[in-house]
Amino acid sequence: MEPINASELLIQVQEWIVHDPDPETRLELQNLLEQNDLDSLHERFSGRLTFGTAGIRGVQGGGPNRMNQLTLRRVAIGIAKYLGKDTSVIIGYDARKNSQTYAADMANVLSHYGVHSQIFTEVVPTPLVSFAVRQQSADLGIMITASHNPATDNGCKVFLSDGAQLRSPVDTEIDERIEMSQFPPREISAGAGEIQEIEKKVWDEYCSTIANTVRGVSGSLTIAYTPLHGVSWKTVKRIFELSGVTDVVTVQSQLHPDPNFPSTPFPNPEEAGSLDLLFEVARNSKADIAVANDPDGDRLAIGVPTTNGEWRILTGDEVGALLCNRILESTTGQNRKVVSSVVSSSLIGKIAKEAEVEHSQTLTGFKWIISEAYRDPTKKTVFSYEEALGYAVCDSVRDKDGISAALLFIEMAEDLARKNLTILDQINNLSLKHGLHVSRSQALRISDQGSFSQINFAARLLDRKPPESLGGLHIQEFCDYDQAASTAGLLLPQSNMVRLILETGIRILIRPSGTEPVVKVYLEKIVKVEEGQDIDHERSLTNFTFDSIEEGLQKYLKEVLIG
Repeated sequence: MEPINASELLIQVQEWIVHDPDPETRLELQNLLEQNDLDSLHERFSGRLTFGTAGIRGVQGGGPNRMNQLTLRRVAIGIAKYLGKDTSVIIGYDARKNSQTYAADMANVLSHYGVHSQIFTEVVPTPLVSFAVRQQSADLGIMITASHNPATDNGCKVFLSDGAQLRSPVDTEIDERIEMSQFPPREISAGAGEIQEIEKKVWDEYCSTIANTVRGVSGSLTIAYTPLHGVSWKTVKRIFELSGVTDVVTVQSQLHPDPNFPSTPFPNPEEAGSLDLLFEVARNSKADIAVANDPDGDRLAIGVPTTNGEWRILTGDEVGALLCNRILESTTGQNRKVVSSVVSSSLIGKIAKEAEVEHSQTLTGFKWIISEAYRDPTKKTVFSYEEALGYAVCDSVRDKDGISAALLFIEMAEDLARKNLTILDQINNLSLKHGLHVSRSQALRISDQGSFSQINFAARLLDRKPPESLGGLHIQEFCDYDQAASTAGLLLPQSNMVRLILETGIRILIRPSGTEPVVKVYLEKIVKVEEGQDIDHERSLTNFTFDSIEEGLQKYLKEVLIG
């Protein structure tokens, strides 16, 4: 951080306290002032939370670099000034600490500026807000959630009128209005904008729409399910009932919303150990599939039993390949299209090619994926995904939706069971046809504070000599991903990402996280396999190599990024 100018900092803190409507965060800042903790204050006031890959997220607390009431009031002002009077906004919220307060407060701010709001009266999953924006012909949607972040965090996702996430150039235009706006007073006066409760029929229509995306569900499989202390169970339960999924066992301790996430400090289904309770229930009930949604319901994790009685979580790429294959087998048309992120497995492109279906790639994030999916109205995008457990399987929701994806996965599993095939059998069939695609995404923690997203990450790495090898394998290519994408004919926005190719064909993509002091690493190796019995052995060998590669990368990245 830059050197602290104490007098300027104190003026900023005092101004914030004057306008902050929350007594808890005001007291927090006041205590830091009394303790003369300039370092902590400087960190909170050295910047402000801005729109990232999936909205705004951050630790809750006082100051512009924290998530709080005043931060979100400023966001609401930016949105109101962008939209103008007599426009309409859908507002939803999850069960995190302060989510309902933030949602109601943003509605009041929007009302002051003449913007009408329809607000849900209880917690809802994020996909429902995306659905409601189009169903109600609203101009914008707001979802108060920090998705799968720890309990300390909260955030705000924004959807445009097409139901897709906020993206360029609108995010910049709103952010500029936030920056230029004066702080609102603590007491917000009522305005011309109406605030109405959103009708229950919107939830009913979402549930029936999703239930009707499948036709062949008989309830023949036992499903173990958890929402990870999140908000999805009521909606999932209703959709399962409507579609015929009848044999469901749940993780009772995680079934109802709890902002403290007592059994999952990191309620991200990608985190090691986060699904342990789910697998325990699945084993005890002899379930056929284990299903988890993240706390706001937009992601899906799947676990399946193995032949030795253990349970294995499928990678996001494995679930993506299975769903893509299923959809392409059950749909027709020359104008079909699938979309995936560039860090996802290359297997989906081969599945699409075999089906003679167009495949497009985008940068990481569903704001990019959905934008590409509906860019050309002559194309019908039937499936979109990213390896981070995000899937869009129907066009009623223009965002990732872990609920509709779960239902489709169950339908597929039932169909395979009727053919005496398991999920793992189907994965092996795809591997024998297209090659075994072993992929992994990993967040390497490089520091304990800050973020590397604001630096020219690719240039920083390329300026330093890379190691000669990783995991004992020689590096054949080390380049800026943007250059590689351009050479391959991909027209993408700037990515701030690096690509490496190792001597055995292992592909590695590296990019900084937008919100944490971690670096995201994506690895993939393609192995030709002739026999099904070779698959598990080759997968184990490759994962062992990945472990060694990650160890070498972490050491190299620490040297380059923090010295």
